[in-house]
Amino acid sequence: MASNKNIRNALTQEYRALKKAAQGDLRGSKTADRLLCLILSSLRFLKAKATKVTLVSQVKNKQYFSFALETKKDLLSRPINEAFFENDIARIEKQWSELLNLKGAVLARLLYTAAVSFCAAIDLFDRNNKKEPATYFEILVGHLFARVLGTNPQKKAAVPLDSKTVKLTMDFLFELGPKRKNIHLPVKMSTRERVVQAWAHQRILDASFGKGKYLGVLVVFSETKLDLKKREVIEICVPEQWLAYQTLIARMERIYYFDVPKRYLDLAAAHSIIVLKNFHLFFEETKEVLAAQS
Repeated sequence: MASNKNIRNALTQEYRALKKAAQGDLRGSKTADRLLCLILSSLRFLKAKATKVTLVSQVKNKQYFSFALETKKDLLSRPINEAFFENDIARIEKQWSELLNLKGAVLARLLYTAAVSFCAAIDLFDRNNKKEPATYFEILVGHLFARVLGTNPQKKAAVPLDSKTVKLTMDFLFELGPKRKNIHLPVKMSTRERVVQAWAHQRILDASFGKGKYLGVLVVFSETKLDLKKREVIEICVPEQWLAYQTLIARMERIYYFDVPKRYLDLAAAHSIIVLKNFHLFFEETKEVLAAQS
């Protein structure tokens, strides 16, 4: 059995290979293959070397666990939603090739497991490593959108300003042609990560190109936070801020979560201007989203 150090090095090499493939062709089969390799390697490492630690969930109707290494039992991975994690590695490998034909709970579990696998594995080597999990998650979501939309995205918007053009870096911009809506896709592990920037970028696009030219679709992993000492999981939500952003700054046409917080579901139920759903539903409502009138 390979040492943990060797496994960490192998995961790093696979991660770098994924980044290179994504930079060349985010939509392409090479990126899909690299994603699958990293997902499977992460899951195999977790299965072989880590144990599951049940957490105290302070989130109603949700159960969470973390992974921990036998050699570092106090170092826990990020919280993982028990209901969405798929333990069967062979099933994940098979379903990855069928992804665009899957629906419902099966698709939700596949996507969630794909998103959390590498992040949880890296946590066990460096809990403070925020960049690699965030970049991985961005690549995963960008790749899935690129496959569904049939085109690679751009990362810069050429914004006219007075007598010159200013280029602004954004997560993803999908240009879908003159007869289709374009997509502005900000991607965040949580909305505690400077999420107001997503609404600010949408406001800039609306002001520069007209409302409706770019539909804002925000994709977030979760809002969970783990207290490592108490081993308690909570969700941190700021519904009033969200409502202010959505009402006063710009409108996100959809907000998708891999693990949807209840407080935000309640907010969406009370305010029709916020449309909030589990991420897997994007694959079922793509045409509806693209036909939306912001």
